Amino acid sequence: MKLQNNDQDDLKYLSKFMVGLQQDQERLHDIQAKYDHLTLLGQMLSAGTDITSMRTDFNALAGILLSQLANELYNKAILNLKSTARIAIDILIRNLFERTADIGFLATDSDTRDYAQACEQDPLAARQDDPRRAALQARFKEYVLKYSVYHDIILLAPDGTILLRLNGDSAGAPSKDPLITASLTTTDAYVETFRPTDLLPGEGSPLIYSYRVMSKDGSRPVGVLCLCFRFQDECQRIFGSLVSESDWTVVTILDADGRIIASSDAYQFPVGAKIAQVKDDACRVTRFAGREYLATTQPTQGYQGYMGPGWQGHSLAPLNHAFEMAIAHEIARVPEPILAGVLETANLFPPDLRAIPLRAASIQRELNRAVWNGNVWLSRDSHALNTSFAKVLLREIGNTGVHTLDVFSQSTTNLYKTVVSAVLYNCSLQAALAIDIMDRNLYERANDCRWWALTSAFREVLDQPDEVHEQQRQRLGAILTGINRLYTVYHNLMIFDRAAKVVAVSNQAYSHMLGTTLQAAWVMPTLSLTDSQNYYVSAFEPSELYAGRHSYIYSAALPALNGTGMAVGGVAIVFDSAPQLRAMLLDALPRNRDGSFVEGAFSVFAERNGHIIASSDEAITPGTTLAIGREFFDLNSGEGYANIIEFHGRYYGVGSRMSSGYREYKSDVDAYRNDVVALVLVPLSQHLRQSDVHGSAQRQAHNDYSPYRPSGDDVAEVASFYVGDGWYGIRLEYEIEAIDEQPITRIPEAPSWIHGCIVYHDRVVPIIDLSSFLPSAAAAAGHRQVVVIRVPGNQMCFGFIVDELGDTREISLSHLEAVPTSLGGSTALIESLVKPQREDPDQRILMILSVQQLMERLSLLESMVQSAALQ
Repeated sequence: MKLQNNDQDDLKYLSKFMVGLQQDQERLHDIQAKYDHLTLLGQMLSAGTDITSMRTDFNALAGILLSQLANELYNKAILNLKSTARIAIDILIRNLFERTADIGFLATDSDTRDYAQACEQDPLAARQDDPRRAALQARFKEYVLKYSVYHDIILLAPDGTILLRLNGDSAGAPSKDPLITASLTTTDAYVETFRPTDLLPGEGSPLIYSYRVMSKDGSRPVGVLCLCFRFQDECQRIFGSLVSESDWTVVTILDADGRIIASSDAYQFPVGAKIAQVKDDACRVTRFAGREYLATTQPTQGYQGYMGPGWQGHSLAPLNHAFEMAIAHEIARVPEPILAGVLETANLFPPDLRAIPLRAASIQRELNRAVWNGNVWLSRDSHALNTSFAKVLLREIGNTGVHTLDVFSQSTTNLYKTVVSAVLYNCSLQAALAIDIMDRNLYERANDCRWWALTSAFREVLDQPDEVHEQQRQRLGAILTGINRLYTVYHNLMIFDRAAKVVAVSNQAYSHMLGTTLQAAWVMPTLSLTDSQNYYVSAFEPSELYAGRHSYIYSAALPALNGTGMAVGGVAIVFDSAPQLRAMLLDALPRNRDGSFVEGAFSVFAERNGHIIASSDEAITPGTTLAIGREFFDLNSGEGYANIIEFHGRYYGVGSRMSSGYREYKSDVDAYRNDVVALVLVPLSQHLRQSDVHGSAQRQAHNDYSPYRPSGDDVAEVASFYVGDGWYGIRLEYEIEAIDEQPITRIPEAPSWIHGCIVYHDRVVPIIDLSSFLPSAAAAAGHRQVVVIRVPGNQMCFGFIVDELGDTREISLSHLEAVPTSLGGSTALIESLVKPQREDPDQRILMILSVQQLMERLSLLESMVQSAALQ
């Protein structure tokens, strides 16, 4: 993602706050100063050392590198802000979607309906001491014990009179709130109200879901039911999972007008304050209370068509702290060999990023060539002035080239690490989102089975000595079908009696099970439950109740009406795990800017032993094992882990998070335990790193050969170079110049050792393929250069391709060992050898080529070359 408006100006301003950029800036500025000085000195010396073009190239490349670094640091910072804003609003909207089903179900509850109708017919039913009132209040209390997202339930008469409320006194003037009329007349399934109301005075803007309660015959409304949601409490839970105490990010929820309705830091951004929204999926600098923030506003993606009340997530970070998250901490634990492999093979880096090290290497080649040619010129020109100073200058230019490549390598590595760490950070964030969605979703399942187990109609039928007859079965089946219609996350709902015989089902595909006895392992533990707060969950395993597929079955006991706690049967709800769990994982899967999934990425839910529960990739089936390191699974509750692994022939970034439950679900007050890990895996490359045969370390200078004239000895001045694995040299008795590789024209019918020809100073010059003659001279891959030789007093000029330039040396003649020409073969072109002066098996032999032998071979081709020039 790039900055959208005034890119360079914005990036330049924001880079002032990027601590991770400063070290790279300092290193590049230091080298930039060296280039300025060396360019000036080279121009003054005029010894073939003018590096003006290299200086220009360096400055341009340094600017590109710093710009890319700043852009990637910006990208990671906004990834944090946009993700937290989007996750905050999406999780909230998911929660509210569940509430829209709750109000529809509870408003049709027979106990609620009967009491409202009784109050219509007998005003005394609303008195504090009426047993009917106490019974419904106890029922509402049971409801909130299970669905703890609500803090109050209010039942109103159509005229606004409070018939009963869970918390507080029902006395007082009738409510005049417009939600009453809206609830009585709406054609929707619920009314959603978020504003001050006389129903909850002094509570600011409570969130209430309401709907009408109809008479038993359905002819008229007899009341309005209101569920009062713990909005601020829920928002703080969401914020707490997204923002740590050390994080400077502030997450808020905004209404449609841009007013803050919930804030993770009410001291910086108080509820009720109006704030500038950042539209069009961007991230911008905004001001609030005299301080600058990097901010973004994210709309909800909705859930199953429900888009909520028009609210948005909004995240901000103070500019002086906004880029702290961009530092690449996530890769600290990645093993060096794997990280090196990722940086070499990752497909995350666009062409402009990959071009940076190539352009840096090009600058170094140009500098090396300038140094090489300068040394050759100094060695050949006996009248050169300031020779000693020139050699020092050339040495400094050479060192600057090495330093340039090193700094660009470090800075580019930092750039790549930032990109990779952003992927790891996103994997961790998405894994945390996936497990949070799962815990919240299954919390609702635990609530549903316990609440439906308290349904009076179920208990009345089963709490009798006679066997259930067909009419009763049909009635109970109709209730289950109605519930299943509201709660579509279930594949089937089932009621069974105290003998474990199936009494009713919601899914008619299982009607053949009516009257059969359930044998599953979860049945008897369910019937032994004696507390209405308890429930039982099956293992995640194949079940005949889910067509042989893997699923969770949540169950609760139906308590006897006499209050003894004895079970008269049970209710089982079969979670439609295949589509539901996969949908959760898809919601948590990393996406590209256009909304498409990152290619090759997948997410899974797995048990602690690695057995897969569900996957976003349909090819990965439940019950199989995800064969990756134990460190991704051996986690404490709520703990996360991220790293890079080798998996199926590729590098993957992996983030995992252990479940921690939600509210009472899987908490200290809940007996149920089930460790589930969410993992998000994103491919970083198409293949693993291949071993490097021709490493740069193989071509480092060999300093065991003295480059200076030994006292009292005659010397040979040699310019060296590398071809393949071989280290070769040419005596500086000839005019020699290194040039960049040129387009080479093939010569028809020329022998295989002639590579072709080039035009050099208006002359046609043949190019020899040394690999045809020399040992260990197989050409290496990569950018190569051409060495051109002109023989004094002879019109002949030729060249050959080298893989890399070495240095120039003054070698004592006593160290040269002649190679007899009588040996012939590949040694015919080598006139002498220079062996290392100390015992070191890693040091190489310098092989001095015979220019005379090359000339003799070329003399036969002069006519061919001239013919090619005329064509």
